[in-house]
Amino acid sequence: MARNSILYILLLFLLTSGAFAQELQDEGGEAVYTKEQVQAFKEKQRLTSLFLDAIKARLTDNPEKAFELFTQVATQDPGNDAAHHELARIYFMKGEISKSLEQAELAYALSPGNKWYRETLASLYTQVGKPEKALPIYAALHNENPADEEFLQQLVNQYILLKKPQDAIKVYDDFEKIVGITEDISMRKHQLYLAMNKEKKALAELEKLAAANAWDSRILSTLAEFYLHLGKRNEALNTYKQIKAIDSENAYINISLADFYRSQGDMENATQSLKEGFRNPYLDSDTKIRVLISYYSQVKDYPGIEDDLMELTAILAELHPNEPKALSLRGEILMPFKKYAEARDLFARSIELDPSKYEIWQNLLMTSNYLEDFSRLASDSQKATELFPLQPLPYFLNGWAMFELKSYDSSIASLNKGLKLTTSNHPLKIDFYDLLATVYYSAGQKELSYDTHDKVLQLQPDNAAILNNYAYNLALDSIDLDKANTMAAKAVELDPENSYYLDTYAWVWYKQKNYAKALVFIERAIKASNEVSDTVWEHYGDILFKLNRKEEAWEAWKKAAKAGEGSSFLKQKAEEGLLYE
Repeated sequence: MARNSILYILLLFLLTSGAFAQELQDEGGEAVYTKEQVQAFKEKQRLTSLFLDAIKARLTDNPEKAFELFTQVATQDPGNDAAHHELARIYFMKGEISKSLEQAELAYALSPGNKWYRETLASLYTQVGKPEKALPIYAALHNENPADEEFLQQLVNQYILLKKPQDAIKVYDDFEKIVGITEDISMRKHQLYLAMNKEKKALAELEKLAAANAWDSRILSTLAEFYLHLGKRNEALNTYKQIKAIDSENAYINISLADFYRSQGDMENATQSLKEGFRNPYLDSDTKIRVLISYYSQVKDYPGIEDDLMELTAILAELHPNEPKALSLRGEILMPFKKYAEARDLFARSIELDPSKYEIWQNLLMTSNYLEDFSRLASDSQKATELFPLQPLPYFLNGWAMFELKSYDSSIASLNKGLKLTTSNHPLKIDFYDLLATVYYSAGQKELSYDTHDKVLQLQPDNAAILNNYAYNLALDSIDLDKANTMAAKAVELDPENSYYLDTYAWVWYKQKNYAKALVFIERAIKASNEVSDTVWEHYGDILFKLNRKEEAWEAWKKAAKAGEGSSFLKQKAEEGLLYE
């Protein structure tokens, strides 16, 4: 804008100084002028000075003063086209479009050949929704400057606004005769043909562009995708193969081929192409992960899908060993296959690179839990609670690890801390209470254990696992056996084929000295179990012994000893065939 203002000043200076020189000379070269001429010269000089002051105000960022001075010039000298043009610009900046247009029309009428005036007026006509008036101005500007893409596009825009796309395309065609085939113009024509529902002509534009740029894999990819859109699958495949031939290191071509083969149901070639794409070191890991997730979200299960996922994520982790996302994705794929040790190593490496992702810490902790590596679980969960003090699960897992390590005080401390964070996490709150009750019981704090179980049942009275655990503890202590019986019965009612619940119910009956009832439920527990535990076999033996079926009891105890450790009396029972309690 400053350049235009300087041009105005220079032009005015040259015009006015030249006029004075010419008008104030007579034939002999000496100054001869009348009083009226002097007054006219002075008035012209005053207006020129006023205009220059207005320009100076605009250049020094004083728009209000500039507006006032330009208004004075335009009022006192209505033929000053530059003043009208400047006012058009100021009104536009003030948001007074109608006044801006009025001043622009005055400037244009006074100097119709001025390029800047025409640009301003045409732009304002477009702004106010009068493309029919902007069109002839842009057409003239384009004809005068046929290689100027700005005027070309403005002219095309007017045709589009007037709903004359074919005329717009004609403008592009004429432009191509001057500059040749270009991607920008071809794609614009392609889009216009699509808007006109002329897909064949839209395709022809892409084919023409691709023929002129047979080395450009990006343009060829666009063509291949449009072939697919039109259902021309053979043409699409041939184009993809052409890209692969001319650009073997193209990071995306194998991904495109994989998608093509997948759409055809050819999973063998699709997966092979995907693997080739994943082996390309020029394709970044984030893109590979997005492709993998998107690809398999559209794929139904097929034979070998697990092996393919394992291989693809293995390639991903191998080629991007310092990318946390790649490593953690590989770990997540390994977990359903119970490859917990390998998954844990990947999660640990991912955390070394970026320890800020809670989800990866959670996966790391779960792998140690599955591996029953409670020392590692205790250590890592402690670190997780320090990094993510508002996440309850690390406290729960730390409490679980400490319980397994028989560090009951530490377990209770962690569980109570985590419990405070579970207000909005009801299912996890139940788990906290359940484990806490178990830890209290193991630590000999039985009253606290019972109180904690009562709190859980207030929250969830139909939780079969809690009912069962609570009933079993009461039975072990031989207290509140009626309450234990009611809870054990309810647990069995809720899950009648659960071997553990049936065993508990049998043991409660045993403690109540109803050995016949106990036998019914212990036998149901044995039938319901795929692998009978040492505890169930030992309970079965105890019940049989009370029913005076001592030989059968002895055989049951022997089976219990083979299955596990059982109670502290099991070894004696199995050796002597006698009941010890």
